[in-house]
Amino acid sequence: MRKSKLKVIKIVRYCDDFKIMCKDHKTAQKIFVATKMWLKERLSLEISKDKSMITNLRKKFSNFLGFKLKVKKGKGNIYTNRSYMKDEAKIKVIENLKDAVRKIQKSPKVETVNKFNATVLGVHNYYCIATMTSIDFAEIAYIVNKSLKCRTKSIRSDSGEISEAYKKFFGKYNYRRIFIAGKILFPIAAIKFTPARKYSQEICRYTAKGRNKIHTNLRFDTSIMTYLMSNPIRNESTEYNDNRISLYAGQQGKCLVTGNYLTIGNMQVHHKTPRESGGTDEYSNLCWVMKTVQRLIHATVPETIEFYINMLKLDKTSLKKLNKLRVLAGNDVIYDN
Repeated sequence: MRKSKLKVIKIVRYCDDFKIMCKDHKTAQKIFVATKMWLKERLSLEISKDKSMITNLRKKFSNFLGFKLKVKKGKGNIYTNRSYMKDEAKIKVIENLKDAVRKIQKSPKVETVNKFNATVLGVHNYYCIATMTSIDFAEIAYIVNKSLKCRTKSIRSDSGEISEAYKKFFGKYNYRRIFIAGKILFPIAAIKFTPARKYSQEICRYTAKGRNKIHTNLRFDTSIMTYLMSNPIRNESTEYNDNRISLYAGQQGKCLVTGNYLTIGNMQVHHKTPRESGGTDEYSNLCWVMKTVQRLIHATVPETIEFYINMLKLDKTSLKKLNKLRVLAGNDVIYDN
């Protein structure tokens, strides 16, 4: 009984909110009854009467996880999806951005600008899968930018540093550039529709095949960029914290040595020329590497070196990159056996 109960909890956790699309009303009625019975008989779950209903998407919107969905007839009488931000979600995003602007006004520092940029990038990352997202964010930008203009009149400028992160995500847009504390603010309206990626049930952490698919399908993770902006390293310089964000974008989220995608908990900013040897926090002296790579750069004990070499399984190109960093750190070259 305990094993069966755990399975139920796992299913509910991942599938407690879903939509089923049908070709007509008659089919929808049959599927609705069948789904309700299946949840009741197999999982002992009652559906929410307030949220569970049949909706004609040709006439009305249907809300789902912060979005509202509808279909519209296009060329060849084919119906296509029209998805927007849910009205309540749009209001919440506006309030969050206005709050970020108020914090900048109160404390015009790099940290508050980073918080604002992290908020912009975070909502872009979530709502970019809405087909009409550019319309939604044009409306949001119109409202928030009025607040931004009024509250930052005496602290903003038209010049400053343009980070690698800005170039990567917003370099192709032609919006007016605003700088505060020498930092450029991310433009709210600079977003375009990005199709959601399909999820394969074969992807998981618990099988060799599943893990392989994770690494094969990984892409540059903007959520990590948001995390870095929201969590600066205390007691480090502003230059260091700014450059670690730009570097992540510049390296496309990959380890400089292995080329593997970085993950929170296994990523480290490395000073190419160590601080004790005169190295600075400037962009050209920093790089992102996996923590295991960082340990191998500084390792001097033969057994430790062998342990990490066997773990990482570096090819000739990666080993060459590693050795350059080891030499700069004052350590011996590791030869390829």
